[in-house]
Amino acid sequence: MKRIAFLTAITISALSFAQKTNTTNAAMAYQSYDQVKYTDFEQAAKDLLEAKKYIDLSIVHTETANDPKTLMYYGFIYIEIPICGELSGDATLKAFDPETTAQKGFDALKKSKELDVKGNYEDKIAGYCNFYRSNFSNAGIKMYEEGKYKEAMGGLIGAAIFGEAMGLKDSVFYYYGGRAAWNIQEWEEAKKAFTKTVEWGFERASSVYFLSQSYLKLGDTASAEKMLKEQVAKYPNDKDIMIELINLYIDTKRKPEAVAVLNAAIALDPKNAVLIFTAGTIYDNMGSFAEAEMNFLKAKELGDKNAGFSLGRLYFNKGMDLFAEAKTYTHGTPEFDANHDRLVAESKSYFEKALPILEQAVVDSPKDLERLEGLKACYGKLGMTDKFLEVKKKIEEIKAGQ
Repeated sequence: MKRIAFLTAITISALSFAQKTNTTNAAMAYQSYDQVKYTDFEQAAKDLLEAKKYIDLSIVHTETANDPKTLMYYGFIYIEIPICGELSGDATLKAFDPETTAQKGFDALKKSKELDVKGNYEDKIAGYCNFYRSNFSNAGIKMYEEGKYKEAMGGLIGAAIFGEAMGLKDSVFYYYGGRAAWNIQEWEEAKKAFTKTVEWGFERASSVYFLSQSYLKLGDTASAEKMLKEQVAKYPNDKDIMIELINLYIDTKRKPEAVAVLNAAIALDPKNAVLIFTAGTIYDNMGSFAEAEMNFLKAKELGDKNAGFSLGRLYFNKGMDLFAEAKTYTHGTPEFDANHDRLVAESKSYFEKALPILEQAVVDSPKDLERLEGLKACYGKLGMTDKFLEVKKKIEEIKAGQ
């Protein structure tokens, strides 16, 4: 029994040594590759495939799967596969999915750093990553400045990924790489980049905007809303992030939710005429007359240039609703006698209330056809024929000159 146990121990030790030999062989093949990767593409491809063969054996064995050295070389080799495949044109290397393969490599480098408690391989990983990070970032910045956004995206995001493998948070590279992706409508890449900058709080408001819009461009409204709600909860005093959530609710026709967030934003900035005007517009669309009137009046007082016309239109539409209601009653009935004249009188009072506001709105923007049409309609309802015809002629002249 003792002899069998001894032989078993020798066998286990030998297997462990074999796996470490595989790591060594992988390292030697990788070093050979590294020496010729820019000068002899055919030989480089052969060396890299040789290195992959050995590291694949080593990475799955229990003795070396969590060995920092094995993980480091696995990372180097797998990151180089798509690079060498592109440079050499080797069919075997090009058959590997570049994104998946490279991601396996980066994951291995990160794990190597975590497990390398003595820091034996820290400098080697840093040197490897910094070489690519420096070259990618320089190229990416140059391409961005020249408006070559596809190349800029690859360079800047690539630099940021190598930076992460070194333990760095390259917010600037991810941000401008994401902007480059946005400019060429690469929504998936933009989403990935801005997910990082939002997570790290870099250029918070604009990062949140670009990430939200990337989700929406990809048709993922649920993720956009989830992210925005999380950011509002995380930064409850950030009005700009609230506005993004408000816009999402408006765009998806969820007015009650939009109003709730909008009122919270107004509480943070009670003299923001734009926010208050927006609240008035939403309330108007919801048919909440009193709330719309209150917000339009306040926005007008604060100097919003559109609030006056919107307030005048609100009063005019209220008058039209009352006039239409009056017409629903049949002449000669008790209901007609009880309601018709009262409703007509109320409708006229709203037209009269709207008139000076609409007149001022036209003074402010004398060629705005929407405002002129509103004023013309108000003159018509008040029986002011001369004024009606005057505005009608002005509208015709503007249209003729367009």
